[in-house]
Amino acid sequence: MNIIFITSGFKAVYYFFEQRVVKAFQNAGHYCESFTLNNKGLNALKLMEQSLQPDLIFAMAGLKISVPILEFLKETKAKSAIWMTEDPYYMDWTLPLIPYFDYIFTIDQAAVEQYKRLGHPYVYHLPLGTDPEVFHSTLVSKEFTSDICLVGVPYSNRIELIEFLLKRTDYQIQIVGRGWSKHKYEWIKNSNRDLDLANAWVKPETVVNYYNGSKIILNIHRPPDEKYNKNRMGIIAKSINNRTFDAASCEAFQLLDSKEDLVNHFEEGKEIVSFEDKHDLLEKIHYYIAHDEERKQIAHNARKRVLTSHTFQHRIDHLLMKLQSEI
Repeated sequence: MNIIFITSGFKAVYYFFEQRVVKAFQNAGHYCESFTLNNKGLNALKLMEQSLQPDLIFAMAGLKISVPILEFLKETKAKSAIWMTEDPYYMDWTLPLIPYFDYIFTIDQAAVEQYKRLGHPYVYHLPLGTDPEVFHSTLVSKEFTSDICLVGVPYSNRIELIEFLLKRTDYQIQIVGRGWSKHKYEWIKNSNRDLDLANAWVKPETVVNYYNGSKIILNIHRPPDEKYNKNRMGIIAKSINNRTFDAASCEAFQLLDSKEDLVNHFEEGKEIVSFEDKHDLLEKIHYYIAHDEERKQIAHNARKRVLTSHTFQHRIDHLLMKLQSEI
């Protein structure tokens, strides 16, 4: 099958995602050529379509695709599919996209329900995956070690939980991500309590070190009402994020806020552990820091589950299985 892959137009982690998608299509025996939105327009896409004669035009995220390109996708003979990888946080923008695509794949089960409610006949849940060759167990230097580590930007619920842990524990806490500097300054000023901070977006190859160096990874999902969201309907995510798979692939132990869809991907208590509220979180942090072997066994089981179920290759193979009867 010949495939044109319309990239997201985003940088940072999307470059990593998109490399893995192309590789997975190629590993499955298909020819896949990327079309980069940032420097190419409709005419360039038409030329590529004429030259390649694709069976499938596959888009990632879709938030930066222009209306002329969307209209072209409806006209072309090739089947079209999109992987909505920011759901449900930008559904004000993604809901209008669905009429332009033959097949909708989304990372969130709540978004599946919304797209089906609007009458689209082919909607599927497809979480992001991980690359176990990048995300793996490794020895790290002291700068990457901590009791508790959180990777990500300062959403309101993450700030609240970090403040709670700073007040209630004396564990070494490390935060990795943009936007935390002002919060660190306030914490030092008000409580004289410091924490380690890498205040920048960090490449996946470096995030691996933080995952491996921490006893507990805090995996806190984005709130439905975060001020930067485009989610007027207030749709609450039901599914887990890609960080869940990345940390598990590193054989790192993580505590994540409970999500309805978690049980469809990992076995609670044996491969992963979730929490219900900040008091439940605190109890579980105390318990698992005190129980080294149990913590390490759960993390080991999570890595095994990733290798059998949750790589990017698994995701693209599943997508192709859904499409093959139609294309």
